[in-house]
Amino acid sequence: MFVVLAESMIVYQPPAWWQRALVADGQSWVWIGTLVISLTLIAVLALRYLYSQWWLHRIRLLRSQGLISSSELHVGQCAHLQLLEGSEEERLRQWRTMVRRVEPNAVHVDLPVSPDGRCRFTRGVRVALAVNAIDSLYVMDTEVMDADNSGSGILRLRRQPLLHRLQRRQFARVELFTPATVEVVGGKGIGRYAGMVLDIGGGGMCLLAPVAVDPGSVVRVDAPELSDVLCDQVRLTVVGVSEAVADGRLEYRLHCAFADLNTEQMERIARFVHHKQRAVAAGRRWRVPQEGALSDLSSSAS
Repeated sequence: MFVVLAESMIVYQPPAWWQRALVADGQSWVWIGTLVISLTLIAVLALRYLYSQWWLHRIRLLRSQGLISSSELHVGQCAHLQLLEGSEEERLRQWRTMVRRVEPNAVHVDLPVSPDGRCRFTRGVRVALAVNAIDSLYVMDTEVMDADNSGSGILRLRRQPLLHRLQRRQFARVELFTPATVEVVGGKGIGRYAGMVLDIGGGGMCLLAPVAVDPGSVVRVDAPELSDVLCDQVRLTVVGVSEAVADGRLEYRLHCAFADLNTEQMERIARFVHHKQRAVAAGRRWRVPQEGALSDLSSSAS
């Protein structure tokens, strides 16, 4: 009897799972293949979405710091060149040029030539390339890699990863952080929004708002703490919009210029800015030392 049982166990072996799968019908394999392809596509789409979100977050973070990627350069974009070395007259002069080609390591622009026929852009010379992008002027400090003085007239500049925004202000400004109500009365996003006044000067204001408006829109600002400085009917024109990330939320900085200010109102704002600047300077000069510094002074005196 034991011999019969042993022989039956040796002869009969249940098939493994892969053996059962091989003999399964064709419809089961179709379902398995469809499931694998669907999961693969979902994984690829999820990775692409996460990458796009990371890239957008990186762009917003750079723009909030006044930086943009050099990938914003494109063929046919007007630009200006300025020397960073040489005499004062040469460093103050600007040459108009155009972007002809953008490579991973170089930017090709038209080679500017001075009226006397002399080429000041030789290999190794440090220059600044300025382009208008988004809402301001961005500058890239670089050097000349090669200058083709032949018929093509192409200047090759070393491509830098980032361009920084050039701050150009005619009037002095003072930083604030005052609550205000921003009312958009013309253009995109008409309505009243809770915002902040970030700075003010004789030329305009910088507002923080939860909505982005198009440049050229007209806004009104109601700031109770600035009631002695700004009249109720003051109107501003949005000249630029930049993005900022605060506490994980996306907000917008509206760079506005005063639309209709008379001489008296401009003088009132100028006096306010001057008073604030003097107060800030006095606070820095007569800043109270910390307790640690006071203890150090007392110990040294004793």
